[in-house]
Amino acid sequence: MIRLKKYKQANPLIDLEYKVSVSEQPGERGNRPRMPQAAGTEEPLSFRKQTDSYFKIINEEWVPEIIGDWDLPYRIYQAGDTQGWRLRDEVITRFMFETGARISEILELTVGDYRKRSDIHELAATNKGSFKRRIKFIRISPETLKLLIKYANSERRHFASTQVKFNDLPDGEPLFLSTRGTPYTYSAFYSNWSSIIKNAGIKLNPHKARHWFVTSMLRGIYEQSETAAQIEDKKKQLIEYMKWRDPETLSVYEHYYDEQKFRDLHEKLQESYMQREKEYFCTRHYNILWCQN
Repeated sequence: MIRLKKYKQANPLIDLEYKVSVSEQPGERGNRPRMPQAAGTEEPLSFRKQTDSYFKIINEEWVPEIIGDWDLPYRIYQAGDTQGWRLRDEVITRFMFETGARISEILELTVGDYRKRSDIHELAATNKGSFKRRIKFIRISPETLKLLIKYANSERRHFASTQVKFNDLPDGEPLFLSTRGTPYTYSAFYSNWSSIIKNAGIKLNPHKARHWFVTSMLRGIYEQSETAAQIEDKKKQLIEYMKWRDPETLSVYEHYYDEQKFRDLHEKLQESYMQREKEYFCTRHYNILWCQN
């Protein structure tokens, strides 16, 4: 609302006690600067008094959202096709569901990020907190790679200042451009995204695609592994791919998958109960009509 100039008051989300710099806080040694928290020699400042976070979680754990609708991407693709979306937005949306990358990481991709990887279906990418350093990679499908190159050689060229095809673009060129020829921003993408998901008849922010990816990957790990050792090995690979700082993040998704497996087991068990109940009463001619059905 502030960006759209519809809210002129002071930002109500900023902590009133927030300080711009930790260095402004006096240290425990007289007339000496405060030591960094990593030094471990001074008590850390209370997060209530020193934080750049707009939202704080108190006495609770952060829990990622689980997206168990396996057809979700295809519903989005269909809605985009029906609406006549740009090839650029189709490619970006496919990146989101296929890679599990954050939308900010996708929008920051450059031509050089594609060339840094030896595998033609991979791109180097930033990660949250990596300060723009390419410390991870993301993988896309062969179909999405074809669409990316098609976009770079057609739609993108209409708005780019450099009128060359994909193979001749400089490394520093952003993959995705706005209609003004500038790097495609999150606010511009979100405007188009909102229109597409409205057409799909659902409410979904772009970050949910990341949760959908993890849930789907975990399901695939369990379904395609034959031993417990294979499961653990593949889970380690997923944790490394996602670049999670805390490996325990995966345990929340596993909890969901365990619940889903129990639902399947319970449903089959109930079907077995019903069949045994029917056989029991039919052998005793308790309900002839039921037995005939």
